[in-house]
Formats: sequence, structure tokens, C-alpha cells
Amino acid sequence: MKGDFHVRFRENLRVKLPWVTRLLEILGITGLIFIVLEASLDLSIEKKKLPLIGRAFISALALLGFTSGLIALLFSTYYGTDFQQALVHAIPLSVISSAIAIPSVSALNEEKKEFVIYESTFSDILGIIAFNYFVADHSSGLGSLFCFGWDVILILLISIASTVSLIFLLNHVTTHIRFFLTFAIIVLTYSLAKLLHLPSLILVLCFGLVLNNFRLFDFRIVHRFLSIDRLSEVTRELKLMTAETAFIIRTFFFLLFGYSVNLLLLGSQEVLLMGLAIIVITLLLRFAFLKFVLKVNSAPLTLIAPRGLITILLFYSIPESQRIASLSEGVLFIVIVFTGLMMTIGLLLNKQSSSEKVEDVI
Repeated sequence: MKGDFHVRFRENLRVKLPWVTRLLEILGITGLIFIVLEASLDLSIEKKKLPLIGRAFISALALLGFTSGLIALLFSTYYGTDFQQALVHAIPLSVISSAIAIPSVSALNEEKKEFVIYESTFSDILGIIAFNYFVADHSSGLGSLFCFGWDVILILLISIASTVSLIFLLNHVTTHIRFFLTFAIIVLTYSLAKLLHLPSLILVLCFGLVLNNFRLFDFRIVHRFLSIDRLSEVTRELKLMTAETAFIIRTFFFLLFGYSVNLLLLGSQEVLLMGLAIIVITLLLRFAFLKFVLKVNSAPLTLIAPRGLITILLFYSIPESQRIASLSEGVLFIVIVFTGLMMTIGLLLNKQSSSEKVEDVI
């Protein structure tokens, strides 16, 4: 009787949630929009920062390309798949997660913090663009490159039109629901662009950058339609709303992801070795690129390359027809956990070095 009671008790404790993968996808997309919006609302565009932005873009592009290429080579060799199919799985594991990186770097100095914010945001956008390109199974040649270039131009035009409309709305609407109305329009426009297979995250980045740097549009004709002082006040309020909403969505997303993981997969030696191999590739390439190409000798920046929300979202978006059946989701979990631990170590090293500098000054 006692044994039966314990069995029934354990069974009652098991919470069953339907459609976990679908819920993860919805929360992931919404969270990604808010996280990129939160990051872009903190970025200031100044002439003196252009070299920093350029280095961050080059770092995001090069490391995404090299890391995904080597991981794809590992997958294609080990699992015996073609390179493009392996690349579709490698790209999500090569994208730096802005959802984890951006909220974690507040203790870094201003230059390093902005480098991480720009790099992780660019990595998200470039990773999504590359993932959508290869999932669509484009044929090689100038025709596919022309179509890809046209998609980028089209989303830029849509971004400009949407940004102008949203800023005009924020400037003139005075009701207390204007921010959630703005969020709803952003999500709707993002979804429509996604349906057209466009890199829709550019739209969110464009809106945040323009709103936070509206002082650059201080022209007489602009003053006839918009108030820069009012937009500055609205931007401050929007930052608070965005940060709080992003935090809530991110919390529920990772809670659901933890629920969805099958811990039995982590007991496999193959899963553990594959996950560690991906982490070694990531760390070595990042260290070499930052040290020898960008000439940045910084242990914290080398270790700050977490995988997270965007990795999970893209991995679950791989079509069934292109999935590698032998590649376990446990690899995904190991990579996310260990890169998060690496980032924690990097932040602790940065804190230690900052304390040593203060002691030297004293």
C-alpha cells in the first residue's frame, strides 16, 4: 500500500503541458522581437563609434561563417549527411544569443559592453538571414544571390516605412495604451515580413535605432511634424516597458525549454562528446579571431559567446525533411549550458581585473 501511494504521488506531480514546442516557438519569436528592440533602444550612433560598430559586424559575420562551417563539417563527417543539411543544423549552434549576452554585460566597461551588444544583435540578424537562406534550399548561382539581395532591399524599404509610421504614431497618440499598440504593430509587421521570407528582424532593429537616435534628424522640416522633446520622453518610457516585457517573456521561455528537455539524453557519451566538440570549436575560433584579427586581447570577450533563445528557436524551426535524425536535442542543451557557464567565468574574470585596477590606483 505504501509503495502504491508513492507511485500515485509521483504520477500526480508530473505536470503535462500540451503543445510545448509550439509554445516555445511563439514565446521565442516574441521574446526575440522584444530583446532586439531593447538592445537597439540602448544603442547610440555617433561618428566616433563607427569603427566599433564595424568591428562588431565583422566579428559577428566572420565568426558565424567560420564556426558554422566547421561545425557543419563535423556533422557531415560524423553523421554522413550532405554539407547543406549539416549547415542548417550548425547555424543555430553558431549564433550568439543576444537574449543572454545583452542583459549580462552591464558590468563591462562601455566599449566592451557596446561591442557585445552590437555583435550579438548582428549575430542574431545574420544567423536568421543565413538560416532562412539555406532552409529555403536555394540553388547556387547569381539568380539566388540576386533574389537574396532583393529581399534585403525590400525589408529595408518596409523598415523605413514602418519606422516613420510608428514614430508618427508615438508622437501624436496620447492615450496610455500607445506602447502596447506600438508593440502589436511591430509584431504584426514582423510576422507579415516573415511570411514573405524576409529578414524581418532588421525591421525591429531599424525602429529602435532611429527612435533612440532621433536627434540625428534635427531638421526644420522634421520639426513641422514631430517634436524631438516629446519623442525623447516617449523613448525613455518605451525602454522601461520593453525591458520589463522582455524579462517576463525570457523567463517563461527558458522555464518551458527546461521542461521540454529529456534529461535521459544527457547520459549519452555521444551527446556529451559532440556538445564538447562544438564548444571547443566555438572557443578556439573566437579566441583566434579576436586576438589575431581584431587585435583584442580580452579573456572576458573571448568567453562571452552564449547560445540561447535564438539557438533553440532556429533549431526547432528546421523542417522535418532536413532534420538529421541522429543528432540529439541533448547536444543543444549541453552547448547552451556550457556556453552560459563560459560567459559567467568571463564576467567573473572581468570583475576580478577591474578590482585589481582599482587596488592599483589606490
